[in-house]
Amino acid sequence: MSIPLIVEKKLTEMVKPSKHIPLQTLSLSTLDNDPYNEVIYKACYVFKAKNVVDDDAELPESLLKKALSDLLVYYYPLSGILKRQDSDRKLQLSCGGDEGGVPFTVATENVELTSLNNLENIDSDTALKFLPELHVENYGYRPFALQVTKFGCGGFVLGMAMSHAMCDGYGEGHIMCALTELAGGKKPTLTPVWDRERLVGKPEDDDQPPFLPGGDTAASPYLPTDDWVTEKINIRADSIRRLKEATLKEYGFSNEVLTTFEVIGAYLWKSRVKALKLDRDGVTVLGLSVGIRDVVDPPLPDGYYGNAYIDMYVPLTVREVEESPISDIVNLIKEAKRKAHDKDYLQEELANTEKIIKMNLTIKGKKDGLFCLTDWRNIGIFGSMDFGWNEPVNIVPVVPSETARMVNMFMRPSRLEPDMVGGVQIVVTLPRIAMVKFKEEMKALE
Repeated sequence: MSIPLIVEKKLTEMVKPSKHIPLQTLSLSTLDNDPYNEVIYKACYVFKAKNVVDDDAELPESLLKKALSDLLVYYYPLSGILKRQDSDRKLQLSCGGDEGGVPFTVATENVELTSLNNLENIDSDTALKFLPELHVENYGYRPFALQVTKFGCGGFVLGMAMSHAMCDGYGEGHIMCALTELAGGKKPTLTPVWDRERLVGKPEDDDQPPFLPGGDTAASPYLPTDDWVTEKINIRADSIRRLKEATLKEYGFSNEVLTTFEVIGAYLWKSRVKALKLDRDGVTVLGLSVGIRDVVDPPLPDGYYGNAYIDMYVPLTVREVEESPISDIVNLIKEAKRKAHDKDYLQEELANTEKIIKMNLTIKGKKDGLFCLTDWRNIGIFGSMDFGWNEPVNIVPVVPSETARMVNMFMRPSRLEPDMVGGVQIVVTLPRIAMVKFKEEMKALE
């Protein structure tokens, strides 16, 4: 008989900066203001119990609470309140003074971490029990919150919630690593930099409508549906190597390096199109998140933690995706990445986003064929997070369901699976009936 999962949340406390922060109002960049970035993304960091129990050692929640208070001296905007203004549709951040703070929750769990397999195959609804909530009020909402859930075995889960408008994955990684350094008695390695004005676009005064991706894409017979399923799929290093070798045989790629993201991304697009049985004469759109930190002139400093990526889109008919070899799709992905690294294109993209914000536009039409890829392997969330409990044995990202249905995430495999070294873990959400075919395509890679 299985034991019911009971997470008992104690009172949430507002943790304030350990030093006084003057009251101030901050503006954000064009990329931060993109309506598609105003989502809350969350992650669970799973820590096993210490091998040696020290009765005099501080509890993780005490260490992390103190570290958070010190973190807010460096990253003081995290203690503020975000609100989108009605006048210009722009986000504004109020921080400092006596009202600042970050919600910090301590909870206890009635089962052992091992009985949950260190959250390895946990569903999103259950994962939410270990994650804090960010409530939206009339005055705005807090952009950052933490929760520590303690298990009887001595292990714990650190749950994080963050508004994507505040930072991208790279920035979030540096924030969590700084928290770890402070909890371990060190100062943050990186000095945070706000500088959001560096990525503010100038809207062009013309009548051209802005570009909106993914409207009226190919239809799937399986959509709409309420029966969605999320799976973590492991792709081993030797499968990736074989796919790269086969792709190189199809096309020379001169002296260019084939990346795992490119070849697996192309394979995932083909697999998803087949799994959803998209209308062959319709259009499917592949979206890629491409970092632009070095495109800005001069390059953004390492301590910049705002959004510093743009989305690139590759449209093809479903028939073209099905009939094209992997190498052709890899070529298109490479072209999109090259275009994203053009300084003039970045300015055009910022101007386009400013128009979207001003006109308050959203994607209309069918989005069945819109498919986005994002790479979480090297954005910083896998920097050191050892402040006395070793590195987390597992990291579980939880994104809003609407986003998850369109996005495949590249993750590093769990540390619990040593035979997956050099491989990649894909997190994918599909209608249950389509997932069966998708997994067959993934199995064919082996």
